Amino acid sequence: MLSTLWNFLVTLQLFNQSDMKTIVLPVTVFSQALASHHSVPRFLLVVFWVWMQLLYFTVTNQTFGTAPEEDAVNKPNRPIPAKRISVDSAILLGWVLAPLNVALSYYAGAVPAGLGICILTSIYCRGGGHSHWLSKNGCCAGFYALFEYGATQIADSSKELTYDQLGAVVGSALIIFTTIHAQDFRDDEGDALLGRRTFTLSFPLFSRITMPTFLIAWSMALCLISEANRFVLLALMGLGAVTGTRFLILKSPKHDRLSYLYYNIWLSMAHVGLSSFSLDRVVAWYQ
Repeated sequence: MLSTLWNFLVTLQLFNQSDMKTIVLPVTVFSQALASHHSVPRFLLVVFWVWMQLLYFTVTNQTFGTAPEEDAVNKPNRPIPAKRISVDSAILLGWVLAPLNVALSYYAGAVPAGLGICILTSIYCRGGGHSHWLSKNGCCAGFYALFEYGATQIADSSKELTYDQLGAVVGSALIIFTTIHAQDFRDDEGDALLGRRTFTLSFPLFSRITMPTFLIAWSMALCLISEANRFVLLALMGLGAVTGTRFLILKSPKHDRLSYLYYNIWLSMAHVGLSSFSLDRVVAWYQ
């Protein structure tokens, strides 16, 4: 009995495995940085809520369309190609998770975010949101905003976020929308074979030019609107310039994978800057 339960829990974790460092960890840290109050029970609730919302998305995403066949080739360690769970059972799991997550969001005090993630998951997986670069980037930005909004609400035990907290969440979504195609360069060869219309394939040269442009521009903007430590912001500027230049000049899949690692470090530092977002500084800058 215990062995069966353990195997089931391992299967659930494998659905989320590849997104732990890109969703669960950064969203949790970001929400704690934004929150004005902290407690161990609330922290644990944030982690569990984020993990469960992510699980609903990953289960749905890995069972939709040709995903099982693609994963069998590109990501054989995922639960379905690894034969840990059948497609039909995974689909049933997704249907169970949807109302369960809404109930969890009600308990945690993050109903709008929980419902939003369910709706956006349907748009992304069933509504074709994944099929075009514009809708894909938009959905990714929306997911981050909803995860961060809900997690911050839970961390702060608050129904409404402050203007500074909302500004940080919106800023995060805009950064994701304009730079998330950093993850697509490394997969260009495989995406081309599958006929996908990613931003990097649709605009090969322009997409690379946007990397130093946006990474440097966002770093400069954060220097103006954030009250974070000056050394952190200067490091953000330097890493943004180096990472953006790498994407522009070094174009092999091997280099793109390493550049994407640097991008994730830059993104984490950008969120450190956003966690000290000040609306007053924005107003003063415009004046």
